[in-house]
This record gives sequence, C-alpha cells and structure tokens, in this order.
Amino acid sequence: MQSRRPTAGGKSFRFLLVAALSVILVAVAYHAGHNRPKPVTQATNPAATKTVTPPPSKTPATHKDAQLQQLIDTWADQQNFHASVVATELTGAHRSASRDANTTMVTASTYKLFVAYATLHEVEQGTISLHTTTRTGQTVEAALQKMILQSDNTSAEALGFLIGWDKIDSLAASVGATHTDINNYDNAGNPTRGDKHSTAADLATIVTKLQQGTLLNTSDTQLLLRLMEKQVWRERIPAGVPSGVAVADKPGWLSPADGESGYVENDAAIVYGPKSTYLLVIMTDGGSTQPLVDLSSQIYQYLEH
Repeated sequence: MQSRRPTAGGKSFRFLLVAALSVILVAVAYHAGHNRPKPVTQATNPAATKTVTPPPSKTPATHKDAQLQQLIDTWADQQNFHASVVATELTGAHRSASRDANTTMVTASTYKLFVAYATLHEVEQGTISLHTTTRTGQTVEAALQKMILQSDNTSAEALGFLIGWDKIDSLAASVGATHTDINNYDNAGNPTRGDKHSTAADLATIVTKLQQGTLLNTSDTQLLLRLMEKQVWRERIPAGVPSGVAVADKPGWLSPADGESGYVENDAAIVYGPKSTYLLVIMTDGGSTQPLVDLSSQIYQYLEH
C-alpha cells in the first residue's frame, strides 16, 4: 500500500500549532514567576521599620530616704512639742520621709486649703460661680483671694457656709484626705467645739494633687497656686529657703490669746527648688515659728545640694 506524503499545507499547520503552544507555555511560566510571593526581608517588611510609640511613662513612685528620715527625726526629738511632718520630692530623685504623718492635729488656718479646693470644685461643677455672692456680700472670687492671700477668717467662714462644711469634709475624703474634720458647727451655724482637725498626710495629699494638676482643672490649679505663692505670711517654711526660691504655701497658727487651748504652728508648702520641686508639711503644737524655719532650711540644704 502506498503511503501518503504530507502536503505543504499540513507542515504549515503543525508549525503554527507548535509555535502557538510555545507562546502559551512561555506566557504561563512568566505569569507564574511574576506573581510568586517575594521573600520578606528586613528592609521591605513594613512591620520591621514601624516606630512603636511606648505607653506614657508613670510618675516615678517616691522612696523612703534614710538620711532625710534621720534629719526629720533628729529635729523632732530636739523639740519640746509634738510635730507631724511630711517631706516628699515631687520631681527629681523622688525621696521622701515622714514623722507621725497620720496623727490628728489642730489645723489652724491650713484648713483653708480644703475650703479653697471645695470652692473651686463647686465652681467647676457649675453649682456656684466666682461671681456668686457670699453671706458677707463678697463675691466668691474676692473671698477666695482674701482667704488665701491674707488668711482672712471671715472670708473663709463665708465660703465654708456657702459650700457647706459637711460637703467640704466629704470632698476632702473623696480625694484621699480621709482624716480631715473641719465641720465644727451645728445646724444653726454655731461652733460646737473649738478646733478643726486634720493630719500632715491629708494636707500632703491635697497639696500634692494640686501641684500635679489632678485636683482641679488647669486654670483653677494655677489660680490657687499663684495665690499661695503670693500669700503674705512668709515667716515659716518660706523663711527657711534662699531668697528668690518660689514657695507656694498656706500657713496656720493659734495661741491661747486666740481663745484656744494651746499653741499651733503649721505650714503646708510646695518649694520650687533648682534641683527638685518638693512638698513639705509641718504641723506642731509649739509656740514659735523658728523651729519650722530651721527644719525647712535643713531639708532644703539636703534635697537641693
């Protein structure tokens, strides 16, 4: 049987078919290679170069300082009166020490810090305004300024009755001053006992929160601190630091001549030293300012040098 010879047309068809298949295979191979996942390197991995923002750092906790503690104890042991003391660095090395900080003491005019806090708290809450009139005819703003700048008792009482003495005690307790009792009035507003009481620890709590900006809003914090810095009675803690060092404080004092049973010399202060800002609260039943000046000077010399 004679075989059939392929024609020229058959060869052309096979050639075109092979060529077409080759093009398809090349395209498939290229497509597969082009879409193959590339290896992730350190340079091309976005996660490797992303800057991670650390969480906000916490305020360092204070730590007990043996030398500061010895300084306070030595001073207290040399006195012929009882003293409660808190000293704490709010910046810098955060050293701290205390002496009988939770002992209840007569506040004298340091209680006005609690009244000032409660007043500004109520202003922030909208319960009153700085233009509200007190029972003496003063505005809240005028009474607040006179109470802190001059330690005026009438202004303090007017604010206390406006806010409510029970409410002031409750507000103090709500921010950690749990051993403060300045409501020594009956429902008719008459004094039921002679003194208002608190502790050095409670005063330290209020002053520390004020300085840290966690007690009041920014504008009210600055308002109260400015008043404390400008108050006129500078014979206690401020007198123990060098001239030019800012001190925001609220002192208080009593004597038998005031109709009280004994002496009181207190001060609660923030000292803005060149190396650190520190809190110092001194409460005593002594009758002289000089021991407070001496302790203030010793603590300044230790913390700032």
